[in-house]
Amino acid sequence: MSIPESRSTSERIRILAISDSESYLKWATQLLTELPDIEAEVCLLDTPILPTPEQISHAVAGTAWAGRDVPIITRAQLASTIGRHRPDIVLGAATGPVVAQVFLSVQMRERRPALVSGLPGIGLPAGVRGMNYRRLMDAFIVHSTAEEAAYTEASAQARVPCEILLARLPMLRTPGRPQLAVPAPEAENSDTRMRSDVTTSASVDRAAGVPRSLVFAPQAKVPEPAADRKAVISALAEFAARHPESTTVIKMRSRPGEFETHHEQHSYYSILESYREKGVRGADLIEIGYGPLEKFLVPGSALVTVSSTAALESIDRGIPTLLVSDFGFRPELLNEVFADSGATGTLAEVVTGSIGFPSAPWLERNYFQPVSTDLRRRLGLLAARARAGQLPNRRSAALKQKRVLVRAELRTLAPASITRAYRKLRRSHRARA
Repeated sequence: MSIPESRSTSERIRILAISDSESYLKWATQLLTELPDIEAEVCLLDTPILPTPEQISHAVAGTAWAGRDVPIITRAQLASTIGRHRPDIVLGAATGPVVAQVFLSVQMRERRPALVSGLPGIGLPAGVRGMNYRRLMDAFIVHSTAEEAAYTEASAQARVPCEILLARLPMLRTPGRPQLAVPAPEAENSDTRMRSDVTTSASVDRAAGVPRSLVFAPQAKVPEPAADRKAVISALAEFAARHPESTTVIKMRSRPGEFETHHEQHSYYSILESYREKGVRGADLIEIGYGPLEKFLVPGSALVTVSSTAALESIDRGIPTLLVSDFGFRPELLNEVFADSGATGTLAEVVTGSIGFPSAPWLERNYFQPVSTDLRRRLGLLAARARAGQLPNRRSAALKQKRVLVRAELRTLAPASITRAYRKLRRSHRARA
């Protein structure tokens, strides 16, 4: 028996979100805060990348979970947690292997909830590997029309039958197309400028001149080479030396020793420390900032990054934004989407403080599509199907998912030489097939 759409979309939805890292927790809590007519719970799964209490506090800032405890559960507690909350939808807001484990636990239930997943930021390029980990899902949330097309193709290639749901990134608040903000005149008392956690400043764009607050948002995965990261720090240090009246901040997502979603091989913190020890000009003027990003995105600031969702948050608030072009724009840098944005620039332009803003056509194509209520409607339909027991049986897909997880765990235990030989054998087998 099918469920009438008008009834299914109006009923309150019970959603249980399970996260494993700071970035996914931020995405889940912001997404659920924006959805109307839901009863939502959020849990953190105890994994090696479990965020610290401070990271959790920063992640949930400004959401319905601010000031509340986020329960931490073990894998052994997954089944009982799902049984206790009896959700219509389980949101796998976590890294691929964790989502696979969560969805396998849910799949074993007689009348299962709908399984939904997504990524906490820019999702391009779309990878088959990520879809493989999520092959039990009923729906996948994307955040731009370009992502919608890419993940429709990726799901077909991976043979993962799921709905692709389009919704704005929940941290983007501008209802329409963002505009470059016109900063207020600089306050007469410059001592009122806050440093370290929050910075305020005066006019900044390519025409107006040097920003009074330059914020660099690093990303753990890219660029990977130490030489590229040193080039970024060198540019920031030179900016700070040339413009001592400005504040230069590296806005970290974690403190030394804390974990993020992805491992960082050459930390900017360590590079900056080594530059300070060597007496590199301007290095001692660079500050390290912690806390929610929005505290740094104040009128008059400017943001620089290589590839980070922070760029979208900055653009959303009308802040001048520069995507570093020195290392190129390609899939492995996770930044191809910005190549034609009009907000790209070199490290030499960072030194001079020449920061721009994306073009209107790029904004309309990428991430700033009109706000829509379609996500809530389609989640309502999924929830109704779950209540009626109409979701597809995925037992054969569950067996394949188990094999994927077993292979992944074996790879982490096997010596590198054996792993390379195994991959070479598989490639040879595919070539003969």
